[in-house]
Amino acid sequence: MAPERQSHLIVSPLTALHIERPAVGIANFSSLRDRIGINFTQLRQDRLRDEAREAADPVRLMRLFGITSHTAIHYVRTAYPERSTIDPTQA
Repeated sequence: MAPERQSHLIVSPLTALHIERPAVGIANFSSLRDRIGINFTQLRQDRLRDEAREAADPVRLMRLFGITSHTAIHYVRTAYPERSTIDPTQA
């Protein structure tokens, strides 16, 4: 049995501005949001959680998403609760 295929939305400066693709605008995202039933806040939170599971590096999350250290540590702790016994900002 073949594994279930997951689709991903990846937007980067290269894919967003590619001349052979339609322009990326709010209408495109609204259409996507309506089809998958998730709002933009939930989509961002899901992306943060996914990146925290993948990298487990608060500094990477801070640079990638422009979030505070507190928020980055929260996402890494959520992804790996067994690793977080001491808050590094409080040590």
